[in-house]
Amino acid sequence: MNFASELQIWEQIDVAERYTMDRKYEEAASLASDIIQTIPNSNFETPVDDIDLASMMNSAGMLIVQSYEQLGRIRQVFIELKKIYGSIWAIPVEVFLTGANLLVKDGFKLELREILEEYLSKWEYMIDAGVYALREDETNKLSSNTLENDHKRRYFLSCEFYLEVATVYTVKLLARSFCNIELAISWVDSADLPQDGREALLKKLQKLAKKQRRAAKRAAARVSTASSNEDSVETENEQSTASKGDKERKDFSRKLVQQSIQRGSDRLDTFLWWFRSIKIKIGGLQFVIPSGKLMLLFSLFFWMSFLLRKRGDVFRSLAKSKINSLKQAAFDALRLAFSVQMNPLAAVQQVPALPRASW
Repeated sequence: MNFASELQIWEQIDVAERYTMDRKYEEAASLASDIIQTIPNSNFETPVDDIDLASMMNSAGMLIVQSYEQLGRIRQVFIELKKIYGSIWAIPVEVFLTGANLLVKDGFKLELREILEEYLSKWEYMIDAGVYALREDETNKLSSNTLENDHKRRYFLSCEFYLEVATVYTVKLLARSFCNIELAISWVDSADLPQDGREALLKKLQKLAKKQRRAAKRAAARVSTASSNEDSVETENEQSTASKGDKERKDFSRKLVQQSIQRGSDRLDTFLWWFRSIKIKIGGLQFVIPSGKLMLLFSLFFWMSFLLRKRGDVFRSLAKSKINSLKQAAFDALRLAFSVQMNPLAAVQQVPALPRASW
């Protein structure tokens, strides 16, 4: 494949995009890879400026990342990109950031840590120019990849893009995925960063640290609440068990009483079985008294006789008391009569005359 014009490159990129729309991800990744590798060796009829060239390389690289994600092979995407571009630092930064964020999302943090550390270490900050350039030890290395060698002759990375990669490494990977904010802060303090970029990263990390501390406190509170709830549930279970035991004992006692009553009733029924009913004949009339009514009559007769007997005893006791009182009164009158001394001559004796007074 050889491109003679910029239009042909964009036409092939459109074909690769249609492959992704038709879910032909293998074909899309293969075509995008061929486009990237063919561009540096193409003889264009009219010159293509660097901005348009970078845009085409970036679009083709994005198609590869998208296709690998849909194929479930995002873990291998940087292996493919390094092979196509010749080196990790030669990958367009937007393609690199997209692949890195997908690896973070899918949890491939160990692989991504090595890739990010390698990528960030390839650049040095040019204070005068205000950009990041490839380190001299990298530019002195020769490569068989013409695209890589062409990249070495120019600045590749702005401060903005470098800080975006650094944010993925420190905030998303070290602080969040590895939960190691101290290591992230240490890297920011020692890294070759512009001062405003360093301060921005430190503020993000400090804010994240506060958020994680609050989350830890809430988690501890939830654990404490859960523990107290478990204790409360256990207490309620114990109380419920005790209450259930009391209820079972009461039910058992009630059953015993009911069984005792039932046994007494059965015995009474057995006793009354011999007296199921009584037939009474008065003249031409015949009455049949059931056993239940018979038992009721017997009970009434028993209580009436008992009351009458009690009543007779009461009457007899009252009469006896009255008789004894009368006897005692008569005896007291006789004793009084015979105890008084009477003079038999009192009727014929004269009353002595009163002495006369002398005037």
